[in-house]
Amino acid sequence: MRSNLIETIFTWVLALAFIPLVNGQEEHFVKLWEATIPGIDKISTDGKGNIFITDKQGYLFQFNAKGEPLNQLATSLSAPVTYLDAFKTVNIFLFSASLQRFKILDRFLNPIVDKSIDEIGVLGWVSQACLGNNNSLWVYDETDLRLKKINLNNNALLQAQAINTIIQKNDLEIILLMERYNLLFLQAAEVGIYIFDNQANFLEKIPISTSYKSVIEGDFIYTILQDQLVKTNYLTKVSKSITLSMAKPLDRLALSYLHIILANEKGVAIFERPDDF
Repeated sequence: MRSNLIETIFTWVLALAFIPLVNGQEEHFVKLWEATIPGIDKISTDGKGNIFITDKQGYLFQFNAKGEPLNQLATSLSAPVTYLDAFKTVNIFLFSASLQRFKILDRFLNPIVDKSIDEIGVLGWVSQACLGNNNSLWVYDETDLRLKKINLNNNALLQAQAINTIIQKNDLEIILLMERYNLLFLQAAEVGIYIFDNQANFLEKIPISTSYKSVIEGDFIYTILQDQLVKTNYLTKVSKSITLSMAKPLDRLALSYLHIILANEKGVAIFERPDDF
């Protein structure tokens, strides 16, 4: 049954579409290919431009930049994946809040680590988790509202930061936890992105009013805001945007060095990335 589904997924017709930039320049936003995939949940890319997609049953699909299928995996999570991250290329990280479990795969989708949250010494309920540097794991523990860093070599607690003292909001919803470039980015829905150093010390807040997960690349935060894809330099606070004039709303975002990947729960579209975006 799964093989039939895979065959169905990859029987798309390549198409080109031209979407003008919001500033009216002659440059075009070019669609390279698209696919209908039922139940798309999370998307991510690695350093080689490969695209990873999970569906709501926890299945993981891998494509190359041309849209050709490379691998698929029925992960042991068998549940919606809360966070998918292939940024490091050599491994892929998956976390399921509903199962309180995380998994690390190699680039061929072979399992390296498969553990529950309580196995690493966190006994609360974790809503977000991501890999940190030096074989560590960041988690947001909703039981005590703390951001915690765990050493995966010995399960030692390295850092703990009370988030409710920083974000003055009673119904806080954390939608993204991501370490990049020795900084930790925490996104709260409809509030913004909070930036910490790798010791969990709070640095600054970037106000962003959306419930869609952002993408961090270099010095920039990329966010879908209504029909705009907004690029914000979190150092200078300067932003620019392009219009996403799509027939159907797209609320999932990933980036590679060549492509902008946009998706919703029904399909994914891959666009040529403009030189200045």
